[in-house]
Amino acid sequence: MFKSNKKFTYIFLCIFGVIIATQYLLPKPIDWSRTYLSKNKSPFGCYAIYNLIEGVYSQKITFNNQTLYNLNNKGDKKSSLLIINDNVNFNKSDITSLYNFLEKGNTVFIASNKFDGILADSLHIETDYGFNNYFYSIDSLINKTGEEIKFTAKNLSQKKFIYSQLANATYFSHFDSTRFKILAYYQNNKACLIHTKLNSGHLYLMSIPDVFTNYFMANNKNKDAAYTTISYLKNKNLIWDEYYKTFNITNYSFLKFVFESDELYAAYLLIIFTIIFYMIFEGRRRQRAIPILIKPTNSTLEFVNVVSHVYYNSKNHHGIAVERIKFFYENIRKKFNISTIEINELFINEITELSGINKKLTSQLFTYCEKIKIADEITEYDLIELNRQIHNFNKNSLR
Repeated sequence: MFKSNKKFTYIFLCIFGVIIATQYLLPKPIDWSRTYLSKNKSPFGCYAIYNLIEGVYSQKITFNNQTLYNLNNKGDKKSSLLIINDNVNFNKSDITSLYNFLEKGNTVFIASNKFDGILADSLHIETDYGFNNYFYSIDSLINKTGEEIKFTAKNLSQKKFIYSQLANATYFSHFDSTRFKILAYYQNNKACLIHTKLNSGHLYLMSIPDVFTNYFMANNKNKDAAYTTISYLKNKNLIWDEYYKTFNITNYSFLKFVFESDELYAAYLLIIFTIIFYMIFEGRRRQRAIPILIKPTNSTLEFVNVVSHVYYNSKNHHGIAVERIKFFYENIRKKFNISTIEINELFINEITELSGINKKLTSQLFTYCEKIKIADEITEYDLIELNRQIHNFNKNSLR
């Protein structure tokens, strides 16, 4: 496209390089999205806890990026499954696989702000937010005192873990107390960590997943709360789930990858706008002129006009009248489907019935036509009278 205009190519490449370099050198804004991804080093990623688990809280850690159904089919016995996300909403197949996984004697730990759908219905649990922090800035939330988590274990009953309101605080507003045991609570005895035993397996539910994020793990005095919670997973093999994440990396498309990077997004926009501007200004100048085509004229009327003048100037009224009668009879045959070879009483009656014109006028017209056909010569008045009668017949005819 730029082959014939190299100066535009150089200008474009220079601007492109400057924008990429500027975006790359600018300080990166902090990403406060709650991804809970193991490779994410942002405040609400789980890079720190993921890299501390192996060798300390489990001998082996397995990375899972498939559904519970696939995991259940190939999973080993006596394993612990850890799911951390802001919302958990399993389908029927997931729930069935979850119970099958627990029946094998495995452990499942789910940390989520909200439990919805079939999972919440089958376990008869409900969650609710302790306070609303949607209308505050990040800086103000960091300085606001929020959750005060306490564990029910005797050796931790006197220890408190106080978090800022930056951590989303939800609690179990409804659960079956005969089925679930409270392991931790925050503020006014609101349960945030509960446990139940299902057949041979153990199910742990926690309503504050932010406890496991990088912000509250790295150089934070409350990191022991995450360690204490993870210590309930005593199986040798720990399965870290990455499939049931809101920001599942397997669902990323090429455009999504581009849009999430400021440098690539700026380059993408630059390319789009450069192509548009080039098409508008340069493409238009080099467009070949479109030839103007002369609209075809209808020469039929001109031909008729010439022929009519020839007849008129030659004073051949009889010839014009005969041609007019031939044309009129042709229309009669097409419209009424009647032969015009013989003009008799039967013909007049049929024409009268089909056209709806008075029989006297119809008989007068066709008699006049036959009279002119056998005449040697006619006057200009006779020609005008013939044309008038034919015109009136065509005008008043039903067909």
